[in-house]
Amino acid sequence: YVDPPRHAMYRPLLSKQTSRPSQKQGLVISVACLCAIIGVWSLTTSGREYDATIGRGATMAVANKGCMAPLRTSIQRPHLGQRYQGLSLASKAEATTALKEPEIRIDSPLKIEAVLFDLDGTLLDFEGGSHDALNKVLEPYNSTGKAALTWEMHGTIVGRRASEWSAEILEQCGISPDVLSPEKYVEMYLAKMPEYYPSMPLMPGALNLVKNLKAAGYKVAVASSSERLSIEKKLKFHPELLEMMDIVQPGDDPEIKAGKPAPDIFLAAARKLGVKPENCLVFEDSPFGLQGAKAGNMYCAALPDGRMPIADPARFGAADFVLNSMDEFKMDYIEKI
Repeated sequence: YVDPPRHAMYRPLLSKQTSRPSQKQGLVISVACLCAIIGVWSLTTSGREYDATIGRGATMAVANKGCMAPLRTSIQRPHLGQRYQGLSLASKAEATTALKEPEIRIDSPLKIEAVLFDLDGTLLDFEGGSHDALNKVLEPYNSTGKAALTWEMHGTIVGRRASEWSAEILEQCGISPDVLSPEKYVEMYLAKMPEYYPSMPLMPGALNLVKNLKAAGYKVAVASSSERLSIEKKLKFHPELLEMMDIVQPGDDPEIKAGKPAPDIFLAAARKLGVKPENCLVFEDSPFGLQGAKAGNMYCAALPDGRMPIADPARFGAADFVLNSMDEFKMDYIEKI
């Protein structure tokens, strides 16, 4: 394609010839054609490079008639190995960009009484430090080069209790329980993590959203798979957020019989808040948390982490919202009961 001003430059050459063009004119036309071919090739090549960088390219999603966001255009997040291979300490805010439009899958404002927040990866940018600590503990057992936690493997443990994922990680890394037991691995990991807590920032939009919810009269709570002591250590560096929470529901509470994707943690939080599960909205970054919220008959806003393959929006098909960050959540999406 040649824009109009450039087209005008070649009009004298293209409009009046009734006989064969002169050698000079033919050379000019040939050069122009060659430039156009090079331009098309360059655009095609750069498009391929861009597509390889961002993943599978742009996708279109059209909502059902009557939805609040009738047309959504999104670019899928980068797949592991294309942008985030080897990334551990970088924060989610630094590691990801707004690669897709938020997906708002509701027809009208939700009738809500309480909002429950997962902690790690939802309120707190935890996964970068966690990934590094999990690998640091494995380094002494890395003689074969196999004992390294990848982001694919990390994605399978997000939102779950350590007692459930530790044995799986060691098995995938080829480490025998006789060499390193799951219990010892968790113990070493938990001892390492406090080094990262002081530098862990809150996720974008988290503090402002909690402030807005409290100002509007909603009940708010942390509902996390982490142990209570671990939650307290992490949130000690964010006292303003902790003070606004009506309750903190940890995963080691005796009444929690099963971790996510079971709904136990969310249902326990709802009971302590004195609200019905169907009047709760849950913010979660993992498919396991989403499954737990839905199993508890609650609404869910998903916040996929672009560093992990599980960030594929297809993994969050049951969510009522799929957001890049809490900055994208608008208060008019909900109404207080």
